[in-house]
Formats: sequence, structure tokens, C-alpha cells
Amino acid sequence: MKKLENKKILYLVTQTKWGGAQKYVLELAEYFSQNNEVHIAFGEINEQNQEFLAQCQKIGVKTIPIKNLVRNIQPSKEINAFLELKKLLDSGKYHLAHLNSSKAGLIGSIAASIHNLNPLNTRLRLIYTAHGFVFNEPLNKIEKTIYKMSEKFSTAVENAIITVSDYDKQSAIEHKICPAHKMFTIHNGLDFNKYNFLSAEDAKKELNLDENKTYFGTIASFYKTKGHTYLLEAIKIFLETQNREAYHWILIGDGPEQKNIEELIKKYNLEKYITIISPKNNDWKYLKAFDYFILPSVKEGLPYTLLEAGLAKIPVIATQVGGVPEIITDHQTGLLVTPANPLSLANAMKEITETELVNNFIENNYQNIIDNFDLNQTIQKTEELYLKLF
Repeated sequence: MKKLENKKILYLVTQTKWGGAQKYVLELAEYFSQNNEVHIAFGEINEQNQEFLAQCQKIGVKTIPIKNLVRNIQPSKEINAFLELKKLLDSGKYHLAHLNSSKAGLIGSIAASIHNLNPLNTRLRLIYTAHGFVFNEPLNKIEKTIYKMSEKFSTAVENAIITVSDYDKQSAIEHKICPAHKMFTIHNGLDFNKYNFLSAEDAKKELNLDENKTYFGTIASFYKTKGHTYLLEAIKIFLETQNREAYHWILIGDGPEQKNIEELIKKYNLEKYITIISPKNNDWKYLKAFDYFILPSVKEGLPYTLLEAGLAKIPVIATQVGGVPEIITDHQTGLLVTPANPLSLANAMKEITETELVNNFIENNYQNIIDNFDLNQTIQKTEELYLKLF
């Protein structure tokens, strides 16, 4: 297969807090830096989580902070972030900019479109990856309209849009965000050779967990979209009819909703049954400490954590949002429940602990991940798309 060579590529991501977009950018940057010059620009630096910056250093790519690029809407910051990006694009002589997340997509698109108006500048090709569209979140009508308008503007000046799920592609077409011919679904994938899970015994020791309990685990940042509040309600319902001392829940994560989550745990008298653990480097190593994995999100792109849980052979419960049903087939590779529905989630927890089909779920999901979510497939399809632009 023909390779992309001798190009100067800029990846842009809104923040450094470790998540799916950051993992995606690093994996593409690591591969394309073999035959090209690759830089990674990023906004909001998370001081408590340095994994992203450490990984950038490890793969040897140049990093460029965009000091005014932040996740939350702040008009003065947006203007200054645009000016920083415009200056970077004009001086950098990049051939390709690959934008990730809504804020980076909008500001990056504006800066790139103005950059390309100057015939003296190096012509910049522009790609945007949507890791789940914000307008699919549970927002009010005004907020949804604003996000749709910003996505429509961004995609108008971008050469190609990658969605990590067919759900997002169809959603964008339905909402007339972008013509179908500019959109390409490329699923996230895993580098199977990099995954060396701790044994269940070792993982439980490192997390200081009791060997004699049944553990449900979640690995997700504490954002509203991750649905932790619905999980807490579900746990409360579940424990009303179960042996309370037999079960425990591990929430690995941090983020802006942590205080609210901790308050709800106290309100529901769940302190004995839930442990919050701060994120560690390579949280996936600890997956085998869990008997079951839960992802209670109300919005997703195509979550790496579900792929990793499947690879670790942990049975999965997840909500039917975004690209999740493209990974999990209900009652074949795991259990799917309706989002924002604590009773449905509680019933699924009860079912998965009782069903005789759980080993079938595990083996079916593992084979599904191996067959359909290989990082090599992701990279090959992305490289083919890059080459089409030159």
C-alpha cells in the first residue's frame, strides 16, 4: 500500500486530560511520524494527569501548547486561541491539519480557512474527527442549535470529516451538518500487542480490593455525559433486593462532576459499596480486577474502554448511545440498556450476575474485538483518506 511521506502534519486537540481523543491522536501521530514531520498542538493542560504529555515525549513528536484553547466557552479565550492558531499555521508550513473535538474543530477551521486565503501560504488540507457530536448530548434547543451551526461552519471548510461511528455519520447527515461525500466512518482500534493486563489477583492487590467480593467497574472521566449519576441510582435500586455485602463498585476517574458524585454517594448511603480511584497510567491494566464492566454514558463516540474490556474478557453492560451498539450486540456480546434509565441498568446488573450465557458474551465479544477493531485497520483507512487529499 502507498504510504504518506514527506509531509508536515499538525494534530490539534482541545485538552490534555486523558481520554479517547488523546489516545486517538497519539496513535496516529506515532504511526505517521515514521515518514513525516508530526507536531501535536493542544489546549487546556491538566496538571493532575500528565499521561498525554508523557506519551507525546515518548514517541518523540514536537508539542505546542495553545494557551487560550479551553474546553468551556469563554469568548475572550476563543479569540486569543484563534490568533495563536493562525500564527502557528502561517509560520508552520503544514501540509495537513487534523482537528479533534468540537472546540478544536471550530477554532482550527476558522484559522485554517483564513490561512488558505493567502496565496503565499502553504496550502493546508484540513481533516476533522468527530469523537461524538456535542449536539447529540442532552441539551436544550438553543444549545443544540448553536452547536449544530458551529459544526456546519466547520465542516464547510474542512476537506474531510471522520466519524468514529456510523451513528455519528448518519446523525450528521440527518441534521444536514455535512454532505455525505465528505464523511468517512473509521472505527477506533486497539494495538493488541500493547495490552498486557494484570491478572485478576494482581490487579485486586494493586487496587487494595477484597478477594471475596463481586466487583462492577467503570473507567470514565467524571463528566455529565458519562452517566455516573444514573449508575448511582441503579446501584441503590440493585442493592434493595440483593445481598448488600457481596457486591462493590469501583469508579476509576476524575473530573468536574466528582464533587457531585461524592455527594450523591453520601445521599444514597452508598459509601460502603462504592470506591472512587483516581486515574492511573494505563487504567486498562486493572480491568481484570472487575467481574463486570459498566459504561452508563448518555453520549459516546466509539469508546476505547469498551474495546479494552472486551479484549480483557470482562462481561460488559453499556448504554445504547453513539457507536456503542456497533461494538456490543445485546445478549450476544454483552447487555445493552437504554440511557439515563437507572431501573434498566439495575435490572441489567441483576441479569448479568445470574445468566448462564455470560461466558458466551465474553467469548463472542473478544472475537468481535479481534476481528473488527484492530488499530492497523484504523491506520490503513486513515492513511488512504490522507492520500486522497494530495
